[in-house]
Amino acid sequence: MKTKLLFIIAFLLIVNKVSSQEEKQLASRDGVTVSYQLILENEGKKKDSYILIVNTENTSDTDLYYSVELRKDNNGNWALPILPEQKGFTKIKVRNSTGWFGDGQSLIGEQTDYITTNNSILFEIKKGNIYSEETDFRVKKGNKPLITNTYLRRLKKMEEFDLKISSKMLDGNYISSCGNMQINISSGNSTERGEFLTQTTNGKQFIWLRSTTTTFVRENNTDYSLTYNKNNGTFTYSTSDGITCDWKKE
Repeated sequence: MKTKLLFIIAFLLIVNKVSSQEEKQLASRDGVTVSYQLILENEGKKKDSYILIVNTENTSDTDLYYSVELRKDNNGNWALPILPEQKGFTKIKVRNSTGWFGDGQSLIGEQTDYITTNNSILFEIKKGNIYSEETDFRVKKGNKPLITNTYLRRLKKMEEFDLKISSKMLDGNYISSCGNMQINISSGNSTERGEFLTQTTNGKQFIWLRSTTTTFVRENNTDYSLTYNKNNGTFTYSTSDGITCDWKKE
């Protein structure tokens, strides 16, 4: 009888330990789920210690982004906020934590080079990727941790942001709708020319000077123009006599 009782107690302890490590979904929005695993690390006389593992996964069919506002530092340069929670898209809290973790911890995506026209930088949550954070905390003995999630920012597709045109967006190989020619574009900046593009086609190079935010004109011949379309990442090539071609990035 005593052996049977010990077996039951051992079994219950194992079940409790396994169930404490089960992943539980905490929230889901915009195709991104937030879940956690909770592990009882130590049962103290006054407080119990836990390990918390938080996971977020983009289960949608596309990469998603959120923006974080840049601020000018003491030198007048644009910089990201210092506090991690100001760079995250969601915040997890243990409401009854006895320590600092009750104030919360944010999940942060991958920083990109994309800047919006209102001076915010994009962070990316890639399709199919899992992002994890791990921490520990304590609650009063016998208390069950109360874990909550708060979304700080909306996740969107890249085309929903008004982005500044950057070299990363412009540079690359394109195919022209006129003759299926391959065209290489690389961006540059100089004192003499300002911002410009170098087009290489069949070994020949042409220079395009920026005239507006999205438009470039051929150096020494303003009868030719290039217009960049941010929505689909293409160029429209136009001539003064009405010829128009689309350049699509490979």
